[in-house]
Amino acid sequence: MKLRNRNLDPERIADFECFRSGILELIVKNSPLNEVLNEIVLGIETLNPTMICTVVLIENSKIKIGAAPSLPKIYNDAIEGVQIGPETGSCGTAAYTGKRVIVENIETSPLWKNYKEIALRVGLLSCWSEPIKSHTNEIIGTFAIYHHEIASPSEFDIFIISETADLVSIAIEKSIVSTKLTESERRFRDFFEKNSSVMLIIEPNTGEIIDANQTAVQFYGYPHEILIKMKITDINMLPEEEVKQERMRALSEERSYFSFPHKLANEEIKQVEVYSTPIETSNRHLLFSIIHDVTERKIAEEKVKSLLSEKEMILREVHHRIKNNMTILFNLLDLQAKAQENEHISNSLKDATSRIKTMSLLYDKLYSGKAVHELRLDEYLIPLSQEIISLFPYQVKLETDVISIQLTSEQLQAVGIITNELLTNSLKYARDPSKELEIQIKVWKEEDNYHLFIKDNGKGFDTQMSNSENLGFGLTLVNMLTTQLSGKLKFQGNAGAEYNIVFPINRTRH
Repeated sequence: MKLRNRNLDPERIADFECFRSGILELIVKNSPLNEVLNEIVLGIETLNPTMICTVVLIENSKIKIGAAPSLPKIYNDAIEGVQIGPETGSCGTAAYTGKRVIVENIETSPLWKNYKEIALRVGLLSCWSEPIKSHTNEIIGTFAIYHHEIASPSEFDIFIISETADLVSIAIEKSIVSTKLTESERRFRDFFEKNSSVMLIIEPNTGEIIDANQTAVQFYGYPHEILIKMKITDINMLPEEEVKQERMRALSEERSYFSFPHKLANEEIKQVEVYSTPIETSNRHLLFSIIHDVTERKIAEEKVKSLLSEKEMILREVHHRIKNNMTILFNLLDLQAKAQENEHISNSLKDATSRIKTMSLLYDKLYSGKAVHELRLDEYLIPLSQEIISLFPYQVKLETDVISIQLTSEQLQAVGIITNELLTNSLKYARDPSKELEIQIKVWKEEDNYHLFIKDNGKGFDTQMSNSENLGFGLTLVNMLTTQLSGKLKFQGNAGAEYNIVFPINRTRH
């Protein structure tokens, strides 16, 4: 408290300071608000017996009596609930304007025209009122001093009314905070004690278990009185220093999720997930932890991992055997082709070996490398085309422009065999010794379709081949696979061979 006027009576100031100290002690002890307000009013009346004091609270812009032990009940009842405004007595007007209101004579004051009858009936002739403001400058009440005589305030009276209003403000705001805190703690206590999840409150520095809910008691198997005397390191199976480091991370909010092994009273080890966050209560920082038992889930995850590992091992073995069988079949057909004197039969066997080679490459890509759902067309088609060309003993200029799209294994297989047939056909029949053979392979998306385009700069072919009766086995196979893709095949041979296969992006399954 800072006094603005040093001329005030030191003895009276000392008496007020003594009174003020007693009130502050009540506030610190969390005494009920009505008790504190009554002590304030009675204390001021004791310091000056000619005064009749009251504390008015403002709720929803209406007057509510906070403390008025010396005023007649009939008067208190008359002003209870009155709406504050510019002419509602000293208190209603002070609350409305936010300024001190001094009425020396209630009978003649225009502010009292609607309330002077009841005031005069109980012998109240003057009223001075000071607005009580919160720390945010909101009007939360008024402190008023009445007299049974017409009176104007002295300098000390102004000091008393101003300082007392500040004291009441402290009491009211402390009560509001305490009420909110008590309600918050009650809600938290209900949430904590009745929750079906395992909950602990832990002292972060020492690891002491401050509290545990009933679910935690049932989960860990210790009586509540025993559990709250334990440390979390009696439960957590990790090294003590490591557990403390994790608590510090939770306290600093660096981390909030942890996975620990916890030991129950029966020595059983449970795998738990802990969600921990700092809370402040009773002026100290604690950790509020929610514990979930994930033992069964962890066991299931390990089983799944084991089964997946076993499945992968079996698949690797199956893939290895299938690949070996394909290689054996390829070699057998290749030997048969080389040993065959009939050139037509030999060429047919070589075509078959080429198709098996294509299938083997596709199988390698689908099952020995990335997962099927990860294989993209460009990663499959470009290496396949390069490998087919490498089987022929002359230089070929290959130009590829293939979009990176994901296709099903059935689509990849069809596109791979189509490419093999058409590319092999160009390598066999399109080459002109006078110039370098050039082959283009392109795949692009257009509206709702994919386009596979293969072209060479070779000799071309007779357009009469477009008659289905004249198609060789290779083109018959290409036509069949195009139908499998729900697509359409177009080709021409006027200036080199040119093939365009169009198939839908979302193929309808039958």
